[in-house]
Amino acid sequence: QKLHKPTNVKYTLMWEFGTLLQNCLPQGLGSESSFLDALRSLFRKKKSTTLCSASARKELGHLRQQANKQRWICWESDAAGVEVEVAMLSGRSWRFIIGDTAKGSEVKERLAELSGIHFTELSLLCDGIRVQDSEVLLNSYLTPLQRAPPQLQYTENVGLEKGTCATTLRGHGDGVMSVAVDWKSRYAVSGSHDCTVRVWDLDHGICVQAIPVAEHAAFCIEFDHGAHRILTGSWDKNLKLWDSELGVCVATFTGHTGIVKAVRLHWPSRKAISGSSDGTLKLWDLATPENGACVLTLEHGEEVWSADADWRSLRVLTGAMDGSICYWNLQTGKCVATLTGHRDAVTCVALRCSEGKALSGAWDRTVRLWDLQDNVCQAVLQNGYAVTTMSVDWVHHVALVGSQEAMKVWNLDTRSCEQVLGGHLDDGSKAYSASGSPATPVSVGHNEAVSCLVMNSPDDFCSAD
Repeated sequence: QKLHKPTNVKYTLMWEFGTLLQNCLPQGLGSESSFLDALRSLFRKKKSTTLCSASARKELGHLRQQANKQRWICWESDAAGVEVEVAMLSGRSWRFIIGDTAKGSEVKERLAELSGIHFTELSLLCDGIRVQDSEVLLNSYLTPLQRAPPQLQYTENVGLEKGTCATTLRGHGDGVMSVAVDWKSRYAVSGSHDCTVRVWDLDHGICVQAIPVAEHAAFCIEFDHGAHRILTGSWDKNLKLWDSELGVCVATFTGHTGIVKAVRLHWPSRKAISGSSDGTLKLWDLATPENGACVLTLEHGEEVWSADADWRSLRVLTGAMDGSICYWNLQTGKCVATLTGHRDAVTCVALRCSEGKALSGAWDRTVRLWDLQDNVCQAVLQNGYAVTTMSVDWVHHVALVGSQEAMKVWNLDTRSCEQVLGGHLDDGSKAYSASGSPATPVSVGHNEAVSCLVMNSPDDFCSAD
């Protein structure tokens, strides 16, 4: 029955609202239930009938896994195959057989499945050379693959070439002064002006332990995660040994009369060295703190700002405020050589006795490469900024140099700067992952100034204690 539009204002408004609602709802309403169903249909989310890109990628990844599994089965039964071990710098490794037609891309896909890292983010290296995806391994690298394992290295291919920050570690309430990394365990420690020492899980980017150190802010720090030991030096002129698992100080070493500015730890021998602004270098026996742990004191003469040790050869390098560098023999307690050339304080030194080389950085804006056989400077790298910190990968002859303005990557063979990374623009620790090289640098700094650098090297991965 046809209804007539009312003339009353009240009912006219109701009529208009009903007309609007009728136009919005589906046609054919005949009952209360259908009316409610129609209302529900307006707000019911429609199912998508198209395959989204995420689902397509997931399906493609599943098909690739199935193809890889079939390929692995063929490799295991290949009589011409070779058993290889592939290792990552973190310490993880895998053993399997590769067939005589196995290509670099196929091995990477298999390792991606095992490691859980996407194959496009990884590089495969053999004998220090990056394996190309199209290369057949047994054709190009037969001799290296027949050597003792691990024959291959698998490294994360992220960030350093693009100059991007891979991870930011947050937690300190003030500037970070020092950092040390145990690369085999993938844990790091850092010391800060906020009077805490923090232990970091690098794989997950989280702080797993925050140790209050009271008036002993860690100006310098060393770390052995396997032994759960942290060694720190500070303005209170002392060294402290900490249990990183319990978060407590287990020993205090006294003897310096100035700020402790450099420490190096070798826990397997229970030895450590420290350099101080009192102008001395001290050798410590950590096994007997109660009997007077200092077993040797060497007089540099000027404030010692940096130190490095080669524990195999028992040689130590110290850098001083006046720009001088002393090369020490810990067995005899004598200075083997004095290296001169820097015109300002030497803030960082690195020692490589097996090659007879050393590297130093200073406030005079230069990095110097030294020949310890002839005690001469081989090269002067003009950094452009005062050097505050440095870390060296001696295997690949690469140095990462930090300053207040930037970080620079130097090639020690070509004496050229290969990369410039901007300084820190905010507080916190930052991690940078290398690309195309088995080195993984980690830098720590605050307010743009990079105060400490640690770069992973195959030495840290392969060398024995």
